[in-house]
Amino acid sequence: MPRLTYFEWAEVRIGRIQAVTPVEGEQAPEPITAEQHIKQALQFDRAAARGDDRPVLVYFHWAHDDKVHGKLSTTVCERTLDDEMAARWSKLFRCVQVDMTETLPEYAERIGSKGEPLFVTLDSDLKVVAEIPVTKSGSKLRKAIEDAAKDFPAVVKRLKTVSAEHRELMAEAKKLEKEKDYEEAVKVIDKVRFGDVRVTSEWEKAYAYGMMLADKAERELDK
Repeated sequence: MPRLTYFEWAEVRIGRIQAVTPVEGEQAPEPITAEQHIKQALQFDRAAARGDDRPVLVYFHWAHDDKVHGKLSTTVCERTLDDEMAARWSKLFRCVQVDMTETLPEYAERIGSKGEPLFVTLDSDLKVVAEIPVTKSGSKLRKAIEDAAKDFPAVVKRLKTVSAEHRELMAEAKKLEKEKDYEEAVKVIDKVRFGDVRVTSEWEKAYAYGMMLADKAERELDK
C-alpha cells in the first residue's frame, strides 16, 4: 500500500495581544481576553467558519537549531511524524503546531506546555484533555493518539457512524460489481478510500477492494 496520509499541521505562534487603535470618531473595541487571544491564534474561528468541530491536537514545536530541544524536535519531525498510521489517527483532530520560538511561555502554559516538545489534546474550552509525551516511535505515537481520541465522546460517535457508512458503501460497491458496473463501483468505494476517516476496519478492506475494482474497470475499458 502506498503512503497516503500525512499530518496536516496549521503552524501558529501566540504572541502578544495587539492593541487596536480605533477609527477616529468610533469607540475603541473591548479588549480581548487571554483565552480569546489564544483561541484566535489556534484558529478556532476559522475552524468554526468551515464547520470543523474536531478537538485539537497541539504539538509544541521548537526550532531544529535550538540548543536545548532542537535535536529532539528534529527527530520528531523527521522520524516520529513520518508514520502512516499515526497520521491516519491524527485526522480525527485538528492539528496545530505551536512555534515555541515565537510564542510567549505564559500563553503556551495555559494550553499545557511543559517547556519542552510535547503533544496535548484540547477541547473547545482550551482544557487539556490528554498529554502525549514525545517519542521517537511512530507506532507509540499512533497508539497514544488513538487512546486520546477515546476521551472525546463526539469522536467515538463519529467513528461508529462512519464505520456504518463504510459498510453500506462496501455493500453498494459489491452490488455494482455483480452488475459489472465497475466504473461506478470504483466511484462508490473511493468515498471510503479517500475519505477523512481511515482507521476503521472497513477502510482497510475497502482500500484493497478498490484497487481490485479499479483493475477490473480498466480491463473493461480495454475490451
